[in-house]
Parts: sequence; C-alpha cells; structure tokens
Amino acid sequence: MYEGLPDSVREKLKLLKTKYVQSLPQRIEELSAALHGVEQCRGFCKETFFAAQNAAHKLAGSGQTFGFTGISTTARSIEVLIEQCSQDRRMLSAEEKNKIEMLFQELTSLSEQAQGEIRADTLSDIQKGRSMQEAHPDNLPFSNRDKSILLWKSDALYLEDLKEQIGFFGFSVEIVDSLDTLKEALEKDSSVVLVAGIDSLMHEVGLLEKFAHLKSGPYAEKLKILYLSEMDEFKIRLLAVRHGGDSFLSSPFDIPRVIEKLDTLFNGTNQAPFHVMIVDDDPEQISYYAMVLQQAGMVTSVVTDPSNVMKVLVEEKPELILMDMYMPHCKGEELAALIRQQEAFVGIPILFFSVEKDKEKQIAALRDGRGDEFITKPIKPEHLITIVKSRASRIRELRYFMERDSLTGLLNHTQLHIRLVSELDRARRLGTQVVYAMIDLDHFKKINDEFGHLLGDHVLKTLSRLFIERLRKTDSLGRYGGEEFGIVLFNSNLENGMKVLNELRESFSRIRHRGEGKEFYVTFSCGIADFPRFPHAEALVEAADKALYLAKNQGRNRVVPAP
Repeated sequence: MYEGLPDSVREKLKLLKTKYVQSLPQRIEELSAALHGVEQCRGFCKETFFAAQNAAHKLAGSGQTFGFTGISTTARSIEVLIEQCSQDRRMLSAEEKNKIEMLFQELTSLSEQAQGEIRADTLSDIQKGRSMQEAHPDNLPFSNRDKSILLWKSDALYLEDLKEQIGFFGFSVEIVDSLDTLKEALEKDSSVVLVAGIDSLMHEVGLLEKFAHLKSGPYAEKLKILYLSEMDEFKIRLLAVRHGGDSFLSSPFDIPRVIEKLDTLFNGTNQAPFHVMIVDDDPEQISYYAMVLQQAGMVTSVVTDPSNVMKVLVEEKPELILMDMYMPHCKGEELAALIRQQEAFVGIPILFFSVEKDKEKQIAALRDGRGDEFITKPIKPEHLITIVKSRASRIRELRYFMERDSLTGLLNHTQLHIRLVSELDRARRLGTQVVYAMIDLDHFKKINDEFGHLLGDHVLKTLSRLFIERLRKTDSLGRYGGEEFGIVLFNSNLENGMKVLNELRESFSRIRHRGEGKEFYVTFSCGIADFPRFPHAEALVEAADKALYLAKNQGRNRVVPAP
C-alpha cells in the first residue's frame, strides 16, 4: 500500500493504520447506536437516519483509506440502504432490517480480523507514545535557510568582494578550498550552488573532472555549478558545460547579474512548499492524508469542524483545499458553496474525496464551480501527491501573474493594499502590531537619464531581490510603480521596523552597480508608520507617505518614523 515512500514515512503511516484499527470497536459501537436509534423511531426521522448514514459513511471512507476494502464495502452497503429510506422518507422494511443486521455482523467480524492482522511490535510502538505527526519545518526539503553558496578558493582577486556582495542578499556564503570541505557542505545542506572561476581550474589537473563527477553522481539533485571566467569564448563555455556547469558568467561580474543567475539556479529547488488545507471530520483519515502530503514536502492545515474553515482560510492562506464529501451537519458541496461566496476564495481549488462512486453525485458536487475535481477512495499516495501538486502548481502560477508586478515579482499596488487590510484585520484579532514602510529610490530619474531605463530596471530588480532575501516570509512586499515600494511587517513594532529598514538601507547602499563603463551606488529613503497608532489602512499609508516626504527633505538615504 505504501510502495515508493521513504521507510520513515511508511512506518508513520503504519502507526496511523494501527491506531485506526484500534478505533474500530468504538466506530462500530457508534454505528450500532445510530442503527438502534433508527429502529426505535416510530416514524421517519431525518436527523436519526442521517446520523446512521453518516456513521456508516465514515466507516466506508476510512476503511478504503487504510486498505480495509471489506470493511469499506460492507459499511457502504449499510449506508446505501439507509440512504434509500431517507430519500423515500420511510422506515426500514423487515427485509432491510435483516439485511442490515447481517451486514453489521459481518462488519464486526471484519473488524476483529483487522485487529488480528496488526503486529504486536507495531502495537507496542503505539503504546510507547510514538508520534504520528513528526513533520517539522526542518524536515521539509529545500527551505530558504538552505540556500547555500560555496565559493571555490582561487587566486581570483574578486573572491572576497564577491562573498561580501552576495552576502548582502541573505545567502549563506562560504569559501571552500578542498573537495572534502565541499562534500561536507553537500552532506549538510539541501541545496548548494558552487561558484568557481574556471580560468584557474583549467590549470589544476583533474579538478574539473571531479566537479563533473559530483554533479553526475551522488549529489546530482542538490548541487548546481556557476562558472565564472574573465573570457567570454565558445571553448570556455563548452568546457564549463562538459564539466557540470549549470550556468556561466563572464566578466565584469556585476552583482545584480550574479544574483539573477543564483536565483535561476535555486528556482524550483527552493520554492516555498505548497500549502494544503484538509477538511474531514475523521481524525485518523485527516492524519493519514496530512502525513502523505507532508512527506512530499507540503505544509498542511487540518480542519475537523467545518465551522472553523473560514477562520483557517483567512489565517493560513492555503493554496488548495482537500475536502471530504460527507460530513455531519454540513456536506462538502455545501461547504464549498459557502467558501465560493467569499470573493477572496473564489479561485482556490477544491478537491472532493469520497468513496462515492455515483457519477451523477460526483458531477453534482462539481456543478456551479463549487468543486474542481472529485477523487474516489482509495487513492494511492503517489497519485494523490501528483494530483495535489499539479493543481497547486497551476493556481500558484495563475496567482503570480495576476497579483505580481511583472518587472520585480513583488505584489502589485492593488494586491499590496489588499494584503495590508488583511494583515491589519489579523493583527486586531491577535492583538499584535504592524509596521508599514514606504520606500522611494533616491535620484532614480538621474540613473535612468544617465544609464538608460534598462539599467534602471536592473536596479529596481536588485532592490526587490534584496527585500525578498532579507525579509521574513510573513512580511508582504509590493511595488507601487516607478521607483516606489511598500512593505508590511507583521507582528513588528516601530522600533524593530526602524532597525530592519535601516539594515536594508545600509546593505543596498553598498551594492555596486555598473553601467556605461562606470561603477555607481544607489540609496533609498523610507518613511514608516505603525498600527495600532494609525488604526486603518488608509491612515497608515498616509502617515508612512508623510514620513517618506520628511526623509527626502532631511537629505535622503534615511528612515524616518511618522510623527
């Protein structure tokens, strides 16, 4: 059932399966009580019949999830009989009662059989309290802190300067001088870019071949190589390709160009993990699906009570919803319709999963855009992972182009304002603070006039890159247009905001740019304001804008708080 998964994940899923089997007596007792309630009714009672139908449905769904097809099929047969009576609004016939009694006895027998299949050592592990939910951010592949840059030591004069300049963008930069040191770093980090000067390496016998071996061998997935050269010649570029080069730069080694190359190399291996919300009232099933998605590097938020869905959507901002079709008090399609009524969540993909095989009911669940796909249980873990990743990847791409500034990749003006309003609402609920910063590049028109708009765009992208690398994932970054930017620092006070923005300002002012054969440096001015001192988005933006005006009047290249 768990083929193709890492051993550690298989063990965790087996523990979940064991816990599920241990819960079967209680689940069957709940079904028994619900069926007894149906028999005691003097007339048709919608609530009583629904309780019995739901108890049978949960057993049918969970049985398929954990590989107990017999339990699932038997429970499903009971569910169908109850459902038929509910649709006709009638009591069970004597024949139906006898059939349900036989099915229930079979279900009890299958439950006892399942418990007998569980090995004693697995039960022992559960009793020792081994955790089912050990997923931790440190275990997720390719987190941002794993962006490691290794500079190969050579006689190049630019080495130390390159280390300092790259470091401004928040990368972990280390100089290595031996293959052993390089291998140690590769063992430690999840994703590494080796930056090496190929001109000097050509004269070190066998070293380029050893780099190529590392790329084609054990570290193929985590190692990228950027070769630098003083010469832009075909034979040098070909040599780089033949020896594992993923990218190539010739002098002058303009830092924005180097950072762009590094971003390209890290892209795909260091993207933020997909965030999936799972909605199911069954704790064992929700743990199972969360575990499967977590082992694939995704982040999960779980909801067992449908009434909490909107709160989690606002707080956690998942990219996709995986939802059970049948839950007590609220069907999946009803919950999906409720979500779709909220403008902010119209585009979020909703995937239903259920043992429901009736095509008409499956299509009905997708009608009017409520759901996007119907997944029938059981589903292999690798198939679920593929479906979820495909859907989440597509919505992430669409959102990116709809919400982002095309030049810098930051939020556009409209989306930044929406994000600010949302973060202020969240801060009110949590009783925390927010800082808003407005930034304007100093004398940017002069840069465009002297060096051209193409280089001006390069400067804007460099500043954006600095923001992305140095700020937290919880912060929101946007471009107003031209040379103006906005930053939302969540859970931050004015003092901390001043410190963060000043560090950014100082780092940016030390980044070297080149154009028309000249080197130059650029600075920015910044005004910041804080919530709740300024209680609404409009007041906060206006206060930050006035502070920015003061920063310019006081000589530029400074951060000024709102008075």
